[in-house]
Amino acid sequence: MLQHKFVIEWADGQTETRTSTLELFGDPMKYSGMSLSVGVTCGIATQPLLDGHKAFTTPGVIAPYTPAICNPICEKLELEGVKMVEKTL
Repeated sequence: MLQHKFVIEWADGQTETRTSTLELFGDPMKYSGMSLSVGVTCGIATQPLLDGHKAFTTPGVIAPYTPAICNPICEKLELEGVKMVEKTL
């Protein structure tokens, strides 16, 4: 389990707590939770670069936070069972 906790203070002074939790279990007959969260994740994130995805043609340093890069990676990770569960407390 991995959890990020964010306490947000809005412009009107109200506060809100949000969590983003990775709940991941391995499969004894397949991949461990560690290999899914590290190896499979790295492979899925690297594949668009190797495929020449248009989001990687911009010169310079590219952070994977744009929807063009992040969304396809997240969709493929979900198919492998790697997903963050987000909640507002």
